[in-house]
Amino acid sequence: MQTPPGRSAGFSLPELIAVLVVAGVVAAFAAARWDQGRGIDELGFQERLMTALRLAQRRAVSDGCEVRVSVGAGGIQLAQRAALCSGAFNLPLAGTAGEGSILDSAPPPGLTLSSSPATFYFDAAGAVRAAPGGALADVTITVGARQVQITGSTGHATG
Repeated sequence: MQTPPGRSAGFSLPELIAVLVVAGVVAAFAAARWDQGRGIDELGFQERLMTALRLAQRRAVSDGCEVRVSVGAGGIQLAQRAALCSGAFNLPLAGTAGEGSILDSAPPPGLTLSSSPATFYFDAAGAVRAAPGGALADVTITVGARQVQITGSTGHATG
């Protein structure tokens, strides 16, 4: 097939611009959708974290003994003392580790986790302390771009 005289073969400038605009719109939606998956992972882990923190606080209040919370890049660990209210914190809190747990030991891949302070304790009244029997402490746990705030005097977690 031959092109008519005075016309060149190919696409016109308006056609090329329209294709680029459509490709840009598709790319913008794809990038937003891809990032949304990470946001869902963050939100899901944050919700499981807050559930585990509430469990730890309730356990401390119901047992009348402190519960230790340790947060690091590899995950979170909740433990209570092996003997009732004395001894080392080497007994994992039931329901927070292993199959069917409230909280996986590690955050989803690519999700960063940090806390200030890295280790804290719920006391028998449900308050947060920096050390067993120590001063009250407010805690901030960062889950990716999200934060969980724990008020020292009440142990209330918000995020």
